[in-house]
Amino acid sequence: MQGAKNIILSIALLVSSFCSAQKSIIQLEKEAAQQFEIGKYADALNTRLEILKIAEKSKNCKKIAFAYWQLGRMQYFTKDISNALKTNFTAKRYIDSCNVDTLKGIINNNIGAMFHTLGNIDSALVYYNNAISILSKTNRYNDISRIHALVAKLYLNKEGVKNIAYSKTHYDLALKNAEKSNDYSSIFFVQLGLADYYNVTHNIPKATEYAQKAYDLVNLKNGKIEEKIYATRVLAQELALAENPKIKDLYDQFLILRDSVFKIETSTKIADYKVLYETEKKETQNKLLQQENSIIQSKIDARNKTIIGLLICVALIVILIAWRLNVIKLKKKLAEIENEKKLQHDRERISRDLHDNVGGQLSYVMFSLEGNEELTQEKRINKNHQLANALRDVTGNLRETIWALNKQELTLQDIADKLKLYTRNIFAYQEVKLKFEENITNDISLNPVYALNLFRICQEIINNVFKHANATELTITFKKNENITIAISDNGCGFNIDSTKENSFGLTSLKSRAEEINAIINIESAINKGTIITLVV
Repeated sequence: MQGAKNIILSIALLVSSFCSAQKSIIQLEKEAAQQFEIGKYADALNTRLEILKIAEKSKNCKKIAFAYWQLGRMQYFTKDISNALKTNFTAKRYIDSCNVDTLKGIINNNIGAMFHTLGNIDSALVYYNNAISILSKTNRYNDISRIHALVAKLYLNKEGVKNIAYSKTHYDLALKNAEKSNDYSSIFFVQLGLADYYNVTHNIPKATEYAQKAYDLVNLKNGKIEEKIYATRVLAQELALAENPKIKDLYDQFLILRDSVFKIETSTKIADYKVLYETEKKETQNKLLQQENSIIQSKIDARNKTIIGLLICVALIVILIAWRLNVIKLKKKLAEIENEKKLQHDRERISRDLHDNVGGQLSYVMFSLEGNEELTQEKRINKNHQLANALRDVTGNLRETIWALNKQELTLQDIADKLKLYTRNIFAYQEVKLKFEENITNDISLNPVYALNLFRICQEIINNVFKHANATELTITFKKNENITIAISDNGCGFNIDSTKENSFGLTSLKSRAEEINAIINIESAINKGTIITLVV
C-alpha cells in the first residue's frame, strides 16, 4: 500500500511540476524577448538557460529543440561562437528527430552562419545551401532573403572564395525575396549587405547610400537595438571612409576595444550563469535519481508482494489438488465397495436362479428316479419321458446362464435373437403362428446379469403362454427408442386380472423379477380375448 502511495505522489509531483513549468516558460519567454530587445544579451542568455532547464524536465522533444535553438542564438549574440555552434548542432539533432519542419531551414542557416564567422567557408556553404534547398519549398521569403545575403557576403569578403559576380547575384536574390516578404528587417539586412558590397567594389557613394537607407529604415520602424547599433556603425564607417580613411581606422579601433570590454563582462556573467545552471542541473538530476530510486523500491515491494501472493496461490492449489485426489481416491474406494456389493447381489441372484430352476428340476429328477422299479411298463415310459423333459429344461437353463455370463456385455438385439430361438424351439411341435417385430433404432449394451434377468422374465411369460394360453398366435415386439420396450401378446384364452391378481404366484413372481431390474411391467388380459404383457426398462 505504501509503494502505491509513493507512485501516486510521484505522478502528482510530475503533473504539478509540468503545469508550473508551462506557466514559467511563458513568463520567461517574455522576459528573454524584452532583455533581447534592449540589448541585455547576457541576461537574455541566462533566461534562455532557465527555459532550457524547464524544457528538459518536461521531456517534450519539440520544447527542448526550440529551447536549444534560442539558446544558440543568444550565445551567438554574446560572441560565444564556439559554444553557439555546439548548441546549434544539439538543437538540429532534436529538430530532425522531432520533425520540427518550421526550424529545419533556420537551424541549417544558423550553423552556416557560425561556420562563416569561424572562417570555415566550405562548411558554411554546405549549410547555407541546405537551408536554401529546404526554404525554397516554402513562401518564407524573409528567411530565404537573409540566407542569400549571407552567401553573398561570404563570396564578397572571404579569401579563397571571393567572387564579386556570385556575390552580386545573391544580393539581387536577397533583395528580391526581401521585397516579396515586405519585412523591414529583411530589407534592412540586405541594404547593409549592399553597402558592404559597394564598399568592397570601391563605390563609396553607393555604399553610403545603402548604409543611409538602412539607418533611416531601422529608425523609422523603431527596430531592435542591435539593428540600430549595426546600422549606425556601418553608416559611420562609410561616412568616415568618404571623408578620411584614417577616421574609419580610429573608429574600428574604438569598436574593437569596446567589444573586448563587452566580451569580458559578458563572459563573466555567462560563466556565473553556467556554474549556476550546472549546479541546479545536478541538483535536479539528484532529485530525479531519488524519485527513480523511490519508484524502483516501490516496484520491488510490489513485485515481492506479487511473489508472496503467487506462492500462497500455489500452496492453495497444491492443497486443493491433494484434497481433490483424496476425494477421487475415496470415490474410487466407494465405487469398488459398491461394485463388490453389486457383484455379490448378482451372485446371489444367479445362485437363486440356479436354485429355483436347475435345483428344482434336479430334485424332481432325483425324487422321480426313486421307486421306479415298482411302476408298470407304461408308467415307467411316461415317467422317463417327463424326466427327459425335465433334464432338457435343466440343460437349457444352464446353457442360457452360461450364454449370458460368458460375455462381458449383451445388447438388446442379442436378447431378441435368443428369445426368438427359444420361442421357436418351445413351439416347434404346436400349431402356433409366431410373429416377431423389431424396431431397435439405437441398440445399447447391457450388463450380462441384467440381460439374463430380462431374458428370464420374457422366458417365463412365453412359458405361461405355452402352458396355459391355448393360443394359435404369439407376437413378440422389441423396441428401443428412449426406453427398452418388449411386448408379448397372444390370442389365447386370457384371464380375469382382478380375480387372478392376489392369488396368482406367477404374476407375483413376474412383478418381483421386474422390480429387481427396475423395470415396469403392464399386464392386459380378458377372458377369451388373449393377453398382452408389456415390459418397459
